[in-house]
Amino acid sequence: MIVATRPVGEAAETWGRGERFGYSPLPDGRTYCYAMVNAPQSRGGGLTELRERFRDWHDPIPALLGAAQEADVLHHDTYELPDLDTYVAGKVALLGDAAHAMTPNLGQGACQALEDAVVLASAVAGSRPAGLADYDRLRRPRTQMIVRRSRRIGELAHWSAPVPVAARNAAMRLMPRSSFTRSMRPVVDWAP
Repeated sequence: MIVATRPVGEAAETWGRGERFGYSPLPDGRTYCYAMVNAPQSRGGGLTELRERFRDWHDPIPALLGAAQEADVLHHDTYELPDLDTYVAGKVALLGDAAHAMTPNLGQGACQALEDAVVLASAVAGSRPAGLADYDRLRRPRTQMIVRRSRRIGELAHWSAPVPVAARNAAMRLMPRSSFTRSMRPVVDWAP
């Protein structure tokens, strides 16, 4: 969802009990927003439901939803693929979501597809016979690690029982910011 009339200063994501809301400023002064909730598959929900669900959350969340239009709301269930044994079959190589669709908890779906493309291009340069096998050997462990990390973060973010949520929130408040940065290094410190 994009909210044109309500800019924010910096990006943030807030976790609740089985739900979360995030927002990020865009260069043109608009704000990108998203919400994820524990819900049955294919159960759509519109702007009225979002406003009700997040009405008591901290600012600027209710204001962002108040500024949104129904046409701004998109609903998508999230899915991930089970780990594949290989990303290659004969002369065919899978990359991106075809190989390792993941939940958006780390924002790495498109990033991993780009990394796949770089490695695949390098692996098949000069039509080396082992090129596709090299691609599979190099990409599968990394992408499957990132899928697992994304899944774990999503599970943690969507706990809904009061006691575990309170413990999670207390632990996160005590953690130094540097621990979050350190935990992301294996995901973002990649070079071809």
